[in-house]
Amino acid sequence: MARFRYRAYQADGRVVSDFVVAGSEADAVRDLMTLGLTPFEVTEAGSASAGKSVSGGGKQPPRVLAGFCRNLASMLEGGLPLDEALKLLADDPEDKRVARLASNLRASVLSGRSLAEAMSELRAPPADYVIGLIRAGEEGGSTVPVLHRLANSIDNELRLAEAVRGALIYPVILLLTALVSIGIILLVVAPALEPVLESAGSNTPAAAAWLMGASHGLRDSWPVLTIGPLAIWLLAMSWSRTPAGRRSLSALVLQLPAVGPLVRDMESARCLSSLSALLENGVSLVPAMEIAGQGARNPLVRRSIDRITGEVRVGVRLSDAMMEDGFLPMAAAQLAAVGERSGDMATQLAQAATILETRSSRRIATLTTLAGPVMTLALGVLIGGIVLTLLSAIMSVNDLAL
Repeated sequence: MARFRYRAYQADGRVVSDFVVAGSEADAVRDLMTLGLTPFEVTEAGSASAGKSVSGGGKQPPRVLAGFCRNLASMLEGGLPLDEALKLLADDPEDKRVARLASNLRASVLSGRSLAEAMSELRAPPADYVIGLIRAGEEGGSTVPVLHRLANSIDNELRLAEAVRGALIYPVILLLTALVSIGIILLVVAPALEPVLESAGSNTPAAAAWLMGASHGLRDSWPVLTIGPLAIWLLAMSWSRTPAGRRSLSALVLQLPAVGPLVRDMESARCLSSLSALLENGVSLVPAMEIAGQGARNPLVRRSIDRITGEVRVGVRLSDAMMEDGFLPMAAAQLAAVGERSGDMATQLAQAATILETRSSRRIATLTTLAGPVMTLALGVLIGGIVLTLLSAIMSVNDLAL
């Protein structure tokens, strides 16, 4: 028995592609026709895997994928065939990464594969939900809207990620500045004042004595204090790449007071947007949920989507399954209920994704506004307290001399 990849017409004229196991190519064609399909391309899966080894490139950054989808959608919208549009993108000298991606995809498309199949055969393919959306668009005859929607979705994710990075820049600079200032005080200023404080003998203030002890400890154990955090960070990074580490880290992040709701909203918005696009292009609910769940980066969000999918598969309504699970935001379940009543689930889920994205943007703006002043105040109090301790110690020594 061999495994064959096929593309075939359904009774309604739509194109489907999948795999079938049969003894020969003729048996595969006969089995497909028995299922009511009209195959027009049947190839052994081994030949497809061979194409996979030559379709190359490392993992494409989201910005490259967004630019590729937007440019390709514009060319297809202008009436160009897929292979010609990919050729124009491959010949673009200004963006070499998009050109390399288009060139790899064009080689597979010219061999008879669809765009979704060509993407899935890359050495480092995009996320499953991206391939699922493109496959749904090709089968539903709406490739251009799907590509535009993918580009906009990736751009939204990039904007949120850039907002988070921008929110962290100022606090990180403040923290590094504070650490350098404290290091200078403990390693330079405190040792220079140590002879003056020692002259006070037992009358040295307790805070000054503690500060000198901290200075001695830092000078004596700086190798451990330098290598130790680095070793802990490397161990933590290795542990976070394991399945148990990812689950534990995801659970910790979701439990943080301000960050947890933000991450849950962002992940939920991504899944709901993908699910809406798949439903809009004719994919049934359960397969669409399976594809959308694979796009969640957080394992706990993916597990929640899987639980909801299992409930829907046995006949539970989507809104009831969401409310019973309780992990996704309530807005998603409420708008899913509206979609079930109106018969327009795709639009309502897209609205839910928009609401969650807007709420995430507001939370990021709030965190950005508060993070700087709070850290400035905290670090100012810390450094000011150290400086006041040194000054009070010097003043006490001068009082004793009088």
